[in-house]
Amino acid sequence: MAEGEKYLDRPIIIIGSGRSGTTIMSEIIFQHEDLAWHSNWQELIIFTPLINLLRPLMNNRLWRFRKFHKYIGVNKNTRQKHRSKIDLVLFNPIERYRFWEYITGKRIDFSRSFLMNEKATPAEVKRIRSFLNKQVKYQGKKRLIMKFTGPARLEYLTSVFPDAIVVNVVREPVATVRSWLEVGFWQRMGIDKLWWRGAYTPEEIAFAETIKNKPALLTALQYKKLMETAQQEIDKLGLKVYECRYEDFVKAPQAFIHKMMDFMQLPPSKHINAYLENMIVDNRNERQPASEKSAVPEETRQQILAITGNYY
Repeated sequence: MAEGEKYLDRPIIIIGSGRSGTTIMSEIIFQHEDLAWHSNWQELIIFTPLINLLRPLMNNRLWRFRKFHKYIGVNKNTRQKHRSKIDLVLFNPIERYRFWEYITGKRIDFSRSFLMNEKATPAEVKRIRSFLNKQVKYQGKKRLIMKFTGPARLEYLTSVFPDAIVVNVVREPVATVRSWLEVGFWQRMGIDKLWWRGAYTPEEIAFAETIKNKPALLTALQYKKLMETAQQEIDKLGLKVYECRYEDFVKAPQAFIHKMMDFMQLPPSKHINAYLENMIVDNRNERQPASEKSAVPEETRQQILAITGNYY
């Protein structure tokens, strides 16, 4: 670690397919007193870490960011309906792709590329680490936590953060595909084409063309590629990654989160404990489809599993 980067010791990276449970789990871990995270304000004002000075003002012992425990297991659109206008301006954690496009520079397509076999340049490493070290410092915290869905991007991220602690969230593929089909973003971007770029074989691209009018199957192919490439990077880099399953989380949330915290090398947290005590967790794998768009009849279910194979 370079001198003056004490706030980047053992940063935590949570990865996983979208709709796999990463948001639910990370929202709990984000409650930890020691952790700084990416915010809605940084996504709006991407060019300076000084915006992180807002967190001590908006997120302190008198006022903590909106607790979503009443809505755990409820889709994000429903949760957002319960927000007041003040929640929109408070300092809240989000995934930040606009920021990452900015901080990595024009060379890297951070949002849509798998970034396979891609390492950060020395200039990128210096720029990213300097910025994020200040982010943690200005938030008044001790360590950094980041969440990324879609491609794992592990070779790139670990070239920036070589001592990162990585947690990989996995969910049963049929439930994940069904959940993707209910999301407005995916309905616009991924149900009729391959959204991420740079890792598909010619055979996979040709196969995608034959199923482009079958949203569940094309989504399953993309789910498979996310799982496959993440494992390829884990194996290539020899990473010790903590794999956790959504299905285990909903069975015993408190024990699950405490075990995750042990892997993350986080001390006990009164805020996480209080959050867990007030949670009600539903297993969304067992719910009825929200609409015909996400209905998965048995024939389609078997076709999804034939595509995803053993990636769960």
